[in-house]
Amino acid sequence: METYSTSSIIHTTTEPMQRVDDFIAFIRQANELLQTESDLSPDNSFVKSIISHLSLQLRSSYLPEEVQAVLSSAYIQLNQQSLQEKLSEAEFLTEISDCLYFCKCEAPGLDSVTRLPNWNIYMALVSQELSILRQIIQQDRKSNIEQSPVIFVGSGPMPLSSIILHLLGNMKVVCLEIDAVAYEASCTLLEHLGLSSKVTVVQGNGSEFDYSSFNRIFVASLVRNKPEVLEQIRRTSSDPLVAVRTAEGMRQIMYEAVDESQLDAMGWRVAGRTHPVENLVINSTLFLERMTK
Repeated sequence: METYSTSSIIHTTTEPMQRVDDFIAFIRQANELLQTESDLSPDNSFVKSIISHLSLQLRSSYLPEEVQAVLSSAYIQLNQQSLQEKLSEAEFLTEISDCLYFCKCEAPGLDSVTRLPNWNIYMALVSQELSILRQIIQQDRKSNIEQSPVIFVGSGPMPLSSIILHLLGNMKVVCLEIDAVAYEASCTLLEHLGLSSKVTVVQGNGSEFDYSSFNRIFVASLVRNKPEVLEQIRRTSSDPLVAVRTAEGMRQIMYEAVDESQLDAMGWRVAGRTHPVENLVINSTLFLERMTK
């Protein structure tokens, strides 16, 4: 097995172009190692170390010219999607592992879930999202949707965002999950935690689902067909307010970004947004409303 160093790479120099070269070399090394590993589960400590170090680097602050230089490099443009696919697979397997662990706990309860390493990250992200959501509802006087149920597209096997939305927002949440394994796992977890009456799970494809019963809709960062999902929401929901998770700056290495330049043509306008929290939250969230003619 090739040796992988977890020591910092991009922050070893203050010279911007050298930082860029070092970071691209780091991404190349991480990607090539992930592509050759057959086991991307958290049981593989080698893979876990690679992803942990990458996440740490992406949570740091970068100059705009550094971001542009890295994202426009030939290697990143050629390999970004395949890297994201490996990272998505690893994240899915980690959530499956966490879900199975908590479902086996003899003493069910939220206290055990809140001790997850990522709990504070999700709390920070969802808290930001709820703050923006409430501001938009108040500004637009959308009192009719304030207490309506929320649907979360692509909730995954460990639906922490949906659980936190319920806990912080006192709202009923429906999880929409296309993957059968994730669907079964999340149903079992929510039953185990005693939340199945407040946070429910439906198996289905976000680009084919009928959203007519929902006008507060969240779309997860790992949903790959966001344009198709947004089009289906636009067709079937009467007055949607959509919170779609995206990525800014260097964080686009890990998560697919929404192409904001295409939103007008798709019939959406940006009503608000959250931003990443340095050294904590990678994702940002766009709040979209349907454009009026």
